[in-house]
Amino acid sequence: MFRVAIVGRPNVGKSSLFNRLVGKRKAIVEDIPGVTRDRIVSTTDWRGVKFEVVDTGGYITSDEDKFAPYIRKQVEKELEEADLLVLVVDGKQGITPLDKEIATMLHKTEKPVIVAVNKIDDPEKEKLAYEFYELGFDEVVPISTIQKFGVAELLDKIYQHIPDYEKELEYEEEEEEQDYIKVAIVGKPNAGKSSLLNAILGEERVLVSEIPGTTRDTVDTLFEKDGQKFLFLDTAGIRKKSKVEYGVEFFSVGRSIEAIEKADVVVLVIDATQGATEQDQKIAGLIQRRYKPAVIVINKIDMLKEKEIEKVVNQVKEKLYFLSYAPIVLTSAAKKIGIDELLNKIVYVYQQAWKRVGTGQLNRAIRQVLALRQPPSYQGKPLKIYYATQLEGKPPAFLLFVNKAEGFKENYVKFLEANLRKLLGLENAPIKLIFRGKEEEKE
Repeated sequence: MFRVAIVGRPNVGKSSLFNRLVGKRKAIVEDIPGVTRDRIVSTTDWRGVKFEVVDTGGYITSDEDKFAPYIRKQVEKELEEADLLVLVVDGKQGITPLDKEIATMLHKTEKPVIVAVNKIDDPEKEKLAYEFYELGFDEVVPISTIQKFGVAELLDKIYQHIPDYEKELEYEEEEEEQDYIKVAIVGKPNAGKSSLLNAILGEERVLVSEIPGTTRDTVDTLFEKDGQKFLFLDTAGIRKKSKVEYGVEFFSVGRSIEAIEKADVVVLVIDATQGATEQDQKIAGLIQRRYKPAVIVINKIDMLKEKEIEKVVNQVKEKLYFLSYAPIVLTSAAKKIGIDELLNKIVYVYQQAWKRVGTGQLNRAIRQVLALRQPPSYQGKPLKIYYATQLEGKPPAFLLFVNKAEGFKENYVKFLEANLRKLLGLENAPIKLIFRGKEEEKE
């Protein structure tokens, strides 16, 4: 697909333009330099033709910002991959030395460049855009991402650069859009989420550093292995609520929770050198309460001895007992250990989440559980399960017809869930039990 990269120095409105072009608030936008660090990719269309739009981090040549070297690496990588470059500049500030340095770098790529002069808030200020012809590019478009001024004209310019054969392929793959497993990679900051994704992809697609909080946006990355497609949502680390201030990090945490809700499978990354912490327990709780299929990854095992690894595995099982259905995979992103096993487990738990159980098999399994342990009495009367059936959708949800729904308390429900998983072959799937009560008919 034709790929358009949005580039420029910090705080000129790249993410705002990205959001305008893709038609939704996907990139985090805030009036602070350096908000976008990773490349954010989304598909949009204009005049019925689809193309990719990429938002990149603000490019700076100095290293006064600790993330600057990482951002430069990501931007330079994108310059190689993109078909068209949109250089965003600030019309109110005029040309800066950094704009000129970036323009020189873009000229070296020999790729087509459109200069989008942002913050031209009304047509009378269009003349402010003229000076940007000095950067040496033929196409200069005045825009305002806030007022939506000039965005259609910019899209028209982009459309003109798209080859005719791309325009003819506009709907060819539409039916295949959902043939992938959506995977959210979550965990507290610095657990190795981005490194893990890079190890899976075999390239530095996402920023990796030893600085907590590097990833702020959710980065969607499509990947295929052995015919199976995955859409990875690499998310910002989730900190304790008390440490999250309103602003960029507030939205980052929100995006992580949103990714969990949208995902088909959630990968919870635990730092092997720390084991499962209180914060890991809280994140696991977010997964469990949303009935999400999950895989627990204990990352950085290359930093531990064999006996220490066993100890950490037991500690994680103990701390995250309520996520017992999630298989554990040991990985080292740095050494690329456990990557294939992780991908296989993601596929397996996804398949389990879609499993259908016959009504006869389900009711036989319930009778077996009742034979092991009857539910306790409620208000002086025994609780009864008459019949059960599976509902549509995922994960597996079962409707149980009982005499007193309110009498089935958490302890027995958990016992019922655990045994039904074993008997129905759903060991690695969350299951949801819904109780519908009715009074027993009088004899």
